[in-house]
Amino acid sequence: PTDKATYSFKITVPEPYVVAANGLLKSTIDNGDTTTYTWEETSPMASYLATINIGKFQVMAQDGPNGLPIRNYFPADDITKVVSATVKTKDMITYYSETFGPYPFEAYGIVVIPKDLGYALENQTLSIFGEDMLDEITVAHELSHQWFGDSVSLKSWQDIWLNEGFATYSEALWIEHTVGKTKAVQYLRNFYKEATEKKLSAPGAPRIENMFGEAVYYRGALVLHALRSQVGDETFFKILHEYYARYAGGSASTTDFMAVATEISGQDLKPLFDAWLFGEKIPSF
Repeated sequence: PTDKATYSFKITVPEPYVVAANGLLKSTIDNGDTTTYTWEETSPMASYLATINIGKFQVMAQDGPNGLPIRNYFPADDITKVVSATVKTKDMITYYSETFGPYPFEAYGIVVIPKDLGYALENQTLSIFGEDMLDEITVAHELSHQWFGDSVSLKSWQDIWLNEGFATYSEALWIEHTVGKTKAVQYLRNFYKEATEKKLSAPGAPRIENMFGEAVYYRGALVLHALRSQVGDETFFKILHEYYARYAGGSASTTDFMAVATEISGQDLKPLFDAWLFGEKIPSF
């Protein structure tokens, strides 16, 4: 994930197929029975975030904050679900930009695969959704990855909680922003209940077999809430801002994040991180 590059895609497909890929659509050339699409992603991107999608897609385009292009690709039958799930995308981008720092890329949007996948994926500028994943909270999760996971990438796959814990906590932040902190805390308590009942392992150093297990999502989010509870809201959001500003466009490790948190807070956070990130027993919520 540290080996980032810019990408150009030139793809020719038969009519009536449409191509959706990372970045911006630079040109479409009508060749008669085929069309050639040229997409360019000019921001450095980890290779696992590259995506090419070919289908009989409809496209819904809109302007986001400051004219940011938002383009959603989907099968015609899914338009109602897509509209319902993405109606707040512009507001989410505004909120996360205020909370984390400026949106890092030249566009955003989603592409819907016409089947139930059981997951969504945060491909840079164009997240992928199965038909079964079209809901507001999952949209918020994948969008927040554009900051944490895509712009600030991992130095090592063992740092995966920096992706998934941050995105899962971003779900709670969006709930807090829209319906209040009480609802957000209850949402996190559900994660805590799951984590304790399932005896989820520590998220800070996952083994290969549970690299994308629930621990890095649920316990990863709880790490951030524990940090926020200890340092207070003002300092916590300063930490997020500084961490993003320092590593945007590059890569970071768990050690890097802990160093930023310690620097900004002026506190000894080692006991907190030892307990929440690396301790097998989950501390009290």
